[in-house]
Amino acid sequence: MSARRNCATGAVVRCAVAAICALWMLASTIAADAAGSIPAALNPAVQSTLPPFDHDPGAEPPMVGGKPVAVSVSLHVINLSKIDDSAQHFDIDAYLFARWNDPRLAFVPNGPDDLARTYRLGQIWMPRLELVNATGPRARHDASISVAPSGDVTYVERFNAELSARFQLRRYPFDTQELQIFVHPFVSDARQIVFTLSHTDVWTASEFSTYSSLAQWDLRVMRPALHTHRESMGMISGVRFAIQVRRRYAYYLWKVFLPLVLMVCVSWGVFWIEPHDLSSQVQVSVTAILTVIAFAFAISSSMPRVPYLTYIDAFFLQCYVFVFLAFTEIMIVHVTHRSDKRRDVGLKIRDLSRIAVPAAFVLSNILIAIRFLG
Repeated sequence: MSARRNCATGAVVRCAVAAICALWMLASTIAADAAGSIPAALNPAVQSTLPPFDHDPGAEPPMVGGKPVAVSVSLHVINLSKIDDSAQHFDIDAYLFARWNDPRLAFVPNGPDDLARTYRLGQIWMPRLELVNATGPRARHDASISVAPSGDVTYVERFNAELSARFQLRRYPFDTQELQIFVHPFVSDARQIVFTLSHTDVWTASEFSTYSSLAQWDLRVMRPALHTHRESMGMISGVRFAIQVRRRYAYYLWKVFLPLVLMVCVSWGVFWIEPHDLSSQVQVSVTAILTVIAFAFAISSSMPRVPYLTYIDAFFLQCYVFVFLAFTEIMIVHVTHRSDKRRDVGLKIRDLSRIAVPAAFVLSNILIAIRFLG
């Protein structure tokens, strides 16, 4: 009896162990199937370590034989809304064009209307372009991508941006400036892209002169040029668009230069006042000096703040000097007029001043113009 019970017990134990093993194997199989049904993005255990373009061939640049992709860049300026020569910034509204060939996108047209196919951003590879002299990221409003049957891709975007510039203001306000726009590839794409120029779309809107908000500037011409820029990772290909603008100086002629000349001429009125009438001479001279100073403060907010002399600064300083010379002449004539022996000397100085001071003013203006404008 005891031997039979032991045999029965052993058989039950063996059956139980076999059942447990079978259940464990079934559970493992179910778990493996469940793990295989989870997307790789949600299951870290099965995530791929391959780069993105191994999953999407269109996400890598269409480099043939290891050569960089030739990208043609052009610019269409719609408007220059602001040019701040004090802060050395300007705002631009423009279209940016980029063209390249991607043979992977070539297709056989299905008919006469199937001559171009459009894509959305992110569907195909496209070069990432940067405005390196922008004070911040550009604001992109609209963008389109179209592909021709040959695989030629055309990318167009409209953008607004604030760009920094280096103004040369020594000739101010008779100056001409170059507003430069530097287009570079994104740093990580620098070795995959080489720029070429397309002069077809480098132009400004025909209505620019009509609705432009630049009351002080005339748009002259825009010139594109290729250039290279050295970075830590090597030479980077880029494109530079130089927009030439010329300042409209008529405002300064009538509102600044003419009033200053009249103020200086008023200060010379003391040369025709009797030498003994010192009170009237001093009043005229001091009034002229204070008027010139007040005028300079009134228009100082519109003058460029640069660490060097401009033409208009030199003209202001010249006016200060000649108004002060008139005051100095008053003092000299008055002192000599007190003495009977030196009275004739004072009168000769007065007669000489009537001719010499205006002539010196004209001559100094010519010299300053040659120095700053010549």
